[in-house]
Amino acid sequence: APMLAPVAVAAPAPIVPPLTPPRSLNREQCMTFAIGRIGDVLGQTFAEIDQYPTRVRLPDEPLMLVDRMLDIQGEPRSMTKGRVVTEHDVTADRWYLDGGHIPTCVAVEAGQADLFLSGYLGIDFITKGQAVYRLLDAVVTFHDSLPQVGDVIHYDIHIDKFFRQGETWLFRFHFESTVNGKPLMSMQKGCAGFFTEAELAAGQGIIHTAFDKIPQQGTLPANWQSPLPMAQERWNERQIAALYAGDLAGCFGAPFDSLHFTPYTLPPQQHLRLVDRVISVEPTGGRYGIGRICAEMDIQPDDWFITCHFVDDQVMPGTLMYECCMHTLRIFLLRMGWVGAEGDTWCEPLPGIDSGLKCRGQVLASTKVVTYQVDIKTLGYDPEPFAIVNALMFADGKPIVEISNMSARLRGLSQASVEALWQPAVASSNSPRPILYNTDRITAFAIGKPSEAFGDRYTVFDQQRKIARLPGPPFQFLDRIMDVQGEPWMMQAGASVEAAYDVPPDAWYFAANRQSTMPFCVLLETGLQPCGWLAAYVGSALTSDTDLSFRNLDGNAVQHRAVTPQSGTLTTHVTLTRVSSSGGMVIQAYDYAIHDQHGIVYSGDTVFGFFSKASLAQQVGVRGAALYQPSAAETARAVSFDYPMEAPYPDTKLRMIDAVELFIPDGGEKGLGFLRGTKKVNPEAWFFKAHFYQDPVCPGSLGLESFLQLLKVAALHRWQGNANTQLECIVLGENHQWNYRGQIIPANKVVSVEATITAVDEATRTITADGYLSVDGKTIYQMFDFTLKVLA
Repeated sequence: APMLAPVAVAAPAPIVPPLTPPRSLNREQCMTFAIGRIGDVLGQTFAEIDQYPTRVRLPDEPLMLVDRMLDIQGEPRSMTKGRVVTEHDVTADRWYLDGGHIPTCVAVEAGQADLFLSGYLGIDFITKGQAVYRLLDAVVTFHDSLPQVGDVIHYDIHIDKFFRQGETWLFRFHFESTVNGKPLMSMQKGCAGFFTEAELAAGQGIIHTAFDKIPQQGTLPANWQSPLPMAQERWNERQIAALYAGDLAGCFGAPFDSLHFTPYTLPPQQHLRLVDRVISVEPTGGRYGIGRICAEMDIQPDDWFITCHFVDDQVMPGTLMYECCMHTLRIFLLRMGWVGAEGDTWCEPLPGIDSGLKCRGQVLASTKVVTYQVDIKTLGYDPEPFAIVNALMFADGKPIVEISNMSARLRGLSQASVEALWQPAVASSNSPRPILYNTDRITAFAIGKPSEAFGDRYTVFDQQRKIARLPGPPFQFLDRIMDVQGEPWMMQAGASVEAAYDVPPDAWYFAANRQSTMPFCVLLETGLQPCGWLAAYVGSALTSDTDLSFRNLDGNAVQHRAVTPQSGTLTTHVTLTRVSSSGGMVIQAYDYAIHDQHGIVYSGDTVFGFFSKASLAQQVGVRGAALYQPSAAETARAVSFDYPMEAPYPDTKLRMIDAVELFIPDGGEKGLGFLRGTKKVNPEAWFFKAHFYQDPVCPGSLGLESFLQLLKVAALHRWQGNANTQLECIVLGENHQWNYRGQIIPANKVVSVEATITAVDEATRTITADGYLSVDGKTIYQMFDFTLKVLA
């Protein structure tokens, strides 16, 4: 083969520093100013700055958004006023495009050359690298729609003056931006300063006066009705990831699974994934009473927005903090039903609204988590849907950024199009759906012949063998299977089921609980029993020649709203997320969410296992359980008494504590309270007969109920109460966890439950507690962050 001549590669041209500071820069020079030597851009008179540990810079890629500086005015190093005119090209290959447009934060950030101008006017000669740039205040007003691909944004940036407060230098600035000569955006009342590390560390963050916290009434149109019913909700990392991937149903569930088009949701680019989870949605919450949403993002030291901004002073940009809060707002609006098609819809600010940005803290590589709190002020149509909100951002719990009058409008939508979109979903929810598995078949699997529930494959379990069952009446809270996805007899992750349970207005458990709401144990069973049904549907019992029992192991969940006798039908969606088999055991993980007609009620994830009788007999309990040991002084002032028989405590059928063996109101590790209760095991108890047929074991949910019943004693001791007192168990919106590592069977003698109060909120009359449950001396359950509130 002929030899190929070597390809000559030209060496990059050496940078020749200018003799005098230039009056214009190309993109390459802007990048050098961002990450290279300032002397190479502004000449010898600025070269000494390169010896300083830091200097004012433009951001590195991908946040260096200045494509060219057309005109630089002002006397170099004069520390007086100056002007710079820059441009940014919105091209089809930009990383940030959202709905075909530049996002709000990027459009504002692209006017970043005030940074350059402050350096050009000489601030580094004063700070000598010992103080760094931080934005303090700005007011941004949009005048037109966000630019799209092909547009060139023109920025006319002015520094009006430098001034000092004590030893700190600050400057005031503003800019106007245009596209094709038309006004796009004004940035007024800009103020930035240069602060030492000590000054930044001493910052107190955003400070609110009592006046700032006074509730006000939000603004809604006459006869306002949310397109879809809203509820107290929260969404985990997996659900929010689905949202960024364009899968609304993967986050919100039904009726979003009925959309017949690809929806416009949140930008899918990795650089714009700014929300990890939503920790609370309160449709009637917030300062203005018409909605609040709170979200979080975990910060990693190598996050792109920290490492690029700036290379020698790494900190999250304030404009990106604005976008974090904007995404949080957009999640709220999507859940509300303001949904349009990808390509036809985009989100942008409302023209003419002055939006204030106040920065009083920073997000560094050492920050662990940031939190966004968005309070809805105004919702409406003009004619497109729009919202105006106030937002507050926290870094590790400290409020650092406040945004007033942040606005969003959804272009391409109208009130009529939104209402028309959800009419089919509302209509279909009111029409009867086919039942795949009715109550008789479910009950057959609980206490009858499994083959009548699932067919011939389970005939062997009708008489010859035993199979893990569902609970039977009166502890059966599963009426119908409405939908199932996945192949039967194929134990693979991804299978899912939609189950229904009709809440009887006169259900025994309302009277037994002596409360107006469903007991926690029943709500939990409503979520977990469809997991057991799905485990049977995928053929879990057929994987072993040995008879297996089904046991819950772990759970992590949140209750969003209470269930009352008027709640009607509860619909539970369950997905099998993970399957593993080893040593004769099968471990399965599930996600579940319960909805009623108004929205989500309870959601969480849980782990179950299939175990042989031999392996259950060998369980050692909770490893490393560190039960609290009261001191002699605590024990001496402890009181003991029979568990109360009267309301608001439960009646005999649901009472899971016989006696409070030890109550120390100021005991425990934090001095907030410690309790220990006991119950004798009755082998004839009703729940052994119901749970499970041929495998009697106390439901884990009743063990958790016993823990909550113990907390009732502490709460009512602290805040008093009477027969009509209502209690919230669990507190809505609060996460709780449990672990099971053993079982209570009829042969056991005594159950002991103990609770350590870890937090008390006097204002809301709420207690939080951790605890353990033991049987005959072996610790088998562990509970974390269980909460109880005294309502009235």
